[in-house]
Amino acid sequence: MDTVTFKNLPKLHMNLLAQLVQNIVNAISPAKIICYGYRINTINHWSCFGEPNMFGDKPIPTFYLLILTNSNERRSNHEISDLAEQCATSLGANVAIISQHLETANNAFENNSRFISAVYNQGTILFNMNGSVMPVAANERNVSDLKDLINDSWNRYFGMSQRFLTTADFCFSNGWYEQAVFELHQSVEHACAAVLRVIMGFRPTTHNISRLLGLIGNFSHALTMVFPRQTKEETDLFNILNRAYSESRYNDKYVVSVEVANILRVRVADFLSIAQEIYDKKRLSLESNQQISFPLKYDKK
Repeated sequence: MDTVTFKNLPKLHMNLLAQLVQNIVNAISPAKIICYGYRINTINHWSCFGEPNMFGDKPIPTFYLLILTNSNERRSNHEISDLAEQCATSLGANVAIISQHLETANNAFENNSRFISAVYNQGTILFNMNGSVMPVAANERNVSDLKDLINDSWNRYFGMSQRFLTTADFCFSNGWYEQAVFELHQSVEHACAAVLRVIMGFRPTTHNISRLLGLIGNFSHALTMVFPRQTKEETDLFNILNRAYSESRYNDKYVVSVEVANILRVRVADFLSIAQEIYDKKRLSLESNQQISFPLKYDKK
């Protein structure tokens, strides 16, 4: 594991990351913080009619962090994520947080968890409370077994996602727009779960689509841009979808217009199409890396 530097990360963002880690440590007192990726979005503008830098061309970094908490930590994972996100927002940065107890993560590593193994072996330690050495690298999973595992996860969760979309279409055709948007929420949530399991080997437990998309941003820009949230209108549209899980249950005055429901229905269908492309690429990648052995096994299509 790299414990020293990030390649290609500008000094400005190295300093910001150092401050972010310090703030998170002060707020949470974790056992370890490990970074498993970062992304920097730069917006460049030029106009004959604008003053220099009037658009605020400031690169916004996103850091992907695994926060491992001590055994005596009583706060929930989403509370840990909230605190870390607040630390990042105050510094003008974004974070996507996965939080686990250290013992839970170590047990997952011993059981050859794809996600934990990848982060332990390839991530960068940002904070290590007691300086303990990370576990020795686990054996890599057999490609054939990995392909079967990924296919099973995909068929289960993406299959559910497709059925939720079908149900949403049925609700929409009957004028049940609030129910339709709830089903669309479930479709996106399960599509996110399917993609995260396939690519990262991570099993999410949140219903918060915003957080799920935050994690997906580590490896796919296309999926996150189905809901870009770069204008007030786009943000409002996304919030209607993201809040549907709770609003449809607990808000007696919850109403969704036919126009909004229809826009979301089209967006979610696009989302599933892109998710399918991501899975197909992963599957083909695994098949190309699989060793040939005899006698051949015939997979009936």
